[in-house]
Amino acid sequence: MKLNTDINVVGGIPDFYMLYKALPLLNEDRSRVKNLIVERNEFELRTEKSRERFMHSLYSAFYTENKDINKLCLNLIQYFEKDEQSQALICFWLFSIKNDLFFDLNINVFLKSYFQGKVGLTSNDVFAYLKEEILPKAENVKWSESTLKSLSSKYLTILKKFNLVDGVKQRTFKTLTITDELLAVFLHIHYFNEKKNNNLLKDDFVKLSFISQESLVERIKKIAGKGHIQMSYLGTSLYIEPKYSINNIIDGIFR
Repeated sequence: MKLNTDINVVGGIPDFYMLYKALPLLNEDRSRVKNLIVERNEFELRTEKSRERFMHSLYSAFYTENKDINKLCLNLIQYFEKDEQSQALICFWLFSIKNDLFFDLNINVFLKSYFQGKVGLTSNDVFAYLKEEILPKAENVKWSESTLKSLSSKYLTILKKFNLVDGVKQRTFKTLTITDELLAVFLHIHYFNEKKNNNLLKDDFVKLSFISQESLVERIKKIAGKGHIQMSYLGTSLYIEPKYSINNIIDGIFR
C-alpha cells in the first residue's frame, strides 16, 4: 500500500463545488489548467500558493494512471453538473481508485460499519484503525499522533462533503439510493479499474456501490436486462463485460 496525506489536502478544499467544476478541466492540457486555476484564479483562491496546492491536489488525488478511468469519470462529473450527489459519488469512486489509504479506510472502517447496520463513525474509530492497523504494516512511514488525528478528522470531513455522512462529532450514515443508471456507471468504472478482482463476488471495490452482496446479483441482472452490460453468474462467481465502448458509455446508459 502506498501511503500519503492527500486526505488532508482534499479535506481542506473549502467547497467541493470547486472540485466538481475543476476536475473536468483535467481533460485539457496541464498548461491550460494552470492558466485557469493559478494564473487567472478561476476559483478565487486568495494566494498563489493555495491555488497551486489546489491544482496539485486534483492531479495527486483524482488523476489516475488509467486514461480510460480518467476520461470516463471526468466526463461523468461534467455530465452530472446539476446532480451534486452523483458528482460526489463519482469523485468518491475516483479518489478510492487513486488513493490506497482512502480506499482502505472506506472498505475497512466506513463501509464495514455501514453494512453492519451501525449508526455512524467518530474520528476515534478512524484514528484507532490508522494507529493499530495501518501504521504497524507501513514501511518508511512514521506519522505522528497529530498527523493521525488530522487524517482521521479530514477523512470524516471528506465523507460529509461527499454527502455520505451527516453530523459533527458523531458522523451518522446517510441513506443512499443508487439508481440502475448510476449502478451501470459504477460497473463500467469497475470494469476499467485495473486494481479490481474480476469476480465481483470476491472484489472489495464493488462494496463502494453501497449495495449489499445479498442484493448485488439481482441488481446486476436488472442492469443486464436493460442491455447495459453482459453478465456471467455461476453461483460463486460473477463476471461482467460492458456493451459500450469507452466513448459511448454515457450516451448508452442515459440515452
